[in-house]
Amino acid sequence: MMLVIYALYFARSLTVPIATGIVLYLVLRPAVRYGHRYGIPSSLGAAGVMAAFLILLGLGTFFVMEPAKETALQTPMYLETVKEKLSFITARLKEVGKATERIAETTEAEDVGSLEESPVPVEIKQPAWAGNLTYLSGTGNVVTFFTISGVLLYFLLAHGDDLLLRIMKSLPDFTSRRRFLEVVQNVQEGLSSYLAQVTVINLGLGIAVGMAMWMLGMPSPMLWGAMAFAFNFIPIVGAIAGAAIVFVVALVNFEPTYYAFIVTATFLLLTSVEGQFITPSILGRSMSMNPVMVFLSISVWGWMWGMMGVFLSVPLLIAARMACERYEGLAPLGMILGADLPKEVASSVPATKAPKIDTGSPDRPG
Repeated sequence: MMLVIYALYFARSLTVPIATGIVLYLVLRPAVRYGHRYGIPSSLGAAGVMAAFLILLGLGTFFVMEPAKETALQTPMYLETVKEKLSFITARLKEVGKATERIAETTEAEDVGSLEESPVPVEIKQPAWAGNLTYLSGTGNVVTFFTISGVLLYFLLAHGDDLLLRIMKSLPDFTSRRRFLEVVQNVQEGLSSYLAQVTVINLGLGIAVGMAMWMLGMPSPMLWGAMAFAFNFIPIVGAIAGAAIVFVVALVNFEPTYYAFIVTATFLLLTSVEGQFITPSILGRSMSMNPVMVFLSISVWGWMWGMMGVFLSVPLLIAARMACERYEGLAPLGMILGADLPKEVASSVPATKAPKIDTGSPDRPG
């Protein structure tokens, strides 16, 4: 197990684009299969679907890139303004710091007779996870990422079913083949359905957030809608990070200060309505996930693969859960990840019944 983790970590320049290509394949595969029903060859359908996907991605990047660039360039000014507007909080923290210093001085005075210790040289290094956050910062990394994931995506869309058929035929017996087919179908259909529905939900959330930010007077409302769309693929953490960014920008651009809290509360209200009502009603209980496992998945994959790992963490968690559902030996792990109890297990759990209370019969003599 540790060897697999080390391999995924140190080979992330290869494993990240491969995982991205596989996840995108599961999202776009239904469109290729739909075209195949009407006689469109898989290779041609794969090319068309990829072209449409790249056009949409390019248009979204084109409209968002300029405001995102301006916001990034103004980040130092934003932080300085936030520091000034929140000076009343920092003043309180300084008072706490002074009190701590006085306590430390008192402690040092009691230890005057102690020997002086020689200074210890300290070397400051960038933590390993900080390098992961900039995984796509270099030109070479970007080219490698898009080349591997793009080529793999095309071949999976065009020839993925044939590859799975060959793998199934290579298995030794009928039981193994049937189990492999069930696992593959369960993961493919479930994950592709989940990602497609979540994409539509997030698109609606992005439009709602963009409209709300425009009505509240936020600069570059399209940028905040796009941010809400992208960040909402990361449960829990995405909404918190998005709200923090919106709060900083609103605090810089609006007076009085309390208006920034109104803007942030509006953002959190929209994401909360989506997360608590809209998404559960559309996806249903079958796609529910354990929040603890979601957070752990985000943490682990984010540590190994940086921001791309954060975005891929939930699809990978769902795929693992669905694969475990089809193997009896892995069923307990699947239930920990959020799968429903098997029917035979659920039926064996005794139901709690309310005690019967004898209120007496009206015909009974008093």
